[in-house]
Amino acid sequence: MRITRNYRNSMVNPRKNSKGDQASLIKSALNRSSANSRATRLASLLGNKNTSQTSALTARDFVTSTAKSQKFYYDMQYHANQVEEYADALKSSNKDSVYDKARESGSTEQIVSDIKGFVAQYNNMLSDLKESGTRADTSILTQINSMARLAEKDLAATGISRKSDGTLEIDEKKLAAADVDTLEKVWGGSGFVSKASAKAGTVAATAEKNIEAEKSSVYSPFDRANLYSSSNSAGKYFNYRR
Repeated sequence: MRITRNYRNSMVNPRKNSKGDQASLIKSALNRSSANSRATRLASLLGNKNTSQTSALTARDFVTSTAKSQKFYYDMQYHANQVEEYADALKSSNKDSVYDKARESGSTEQIVSDIKGFVAQYNNMLSDLKESGTRADTSILTQINSMARLAEKDLAATGISRKSDGTLEIDEKKLAAADVDTLEKVWGGSGFVSKASAKAGTVAATAEKNIEAEKSSVYSPFDRANLYSSSNSAGKYFNYRR
């Protein structure tokens, strides 16, 4: 089929576009094809093979999601570490333990302060485990709730009650009125606090692994080397925040 002279000329010869730039239909088509190809490759690398025209937005969302996920695991690790620190102070059986000091001073103020700190960070840790929602974190959450359920009666003796969602609530007046011996019996030794501390160690270790996995597995899509790497490995070694 013969191509008309005007159409042939428009295909080969430069013409002015809406912005005044020199371009030909053939060159424009090639440019569009090249851009679409790059967008499709980037979208594929980011796990969104169905999207080619919104690659920039996808990349931005990917990086933002990664930053949020990393912050989540850092927070989880911090809360779990705090539970361990408060637990260490409360379960200590050393000669200069917080309980011995309370007996010497006649004040349980430091014990009460440590218990409040423990409860606050314990509740934060439970919230993190619920939000994570992974199988491993859900399993740890179930174990912690089971331990707390068994300790409800002892905790109540010091003004601490367990709510329906598993978090702990403080009756400050009852806590302040508890004597040293009762506080040590409930919060010291190898009881609930010691067991919760061990689980917190597991939570902190899991969070650390997720942080390190993200550092090694998540990359910037704008890194030239990453544009040609395999798209199947991105993000499968760690859990995303829901």
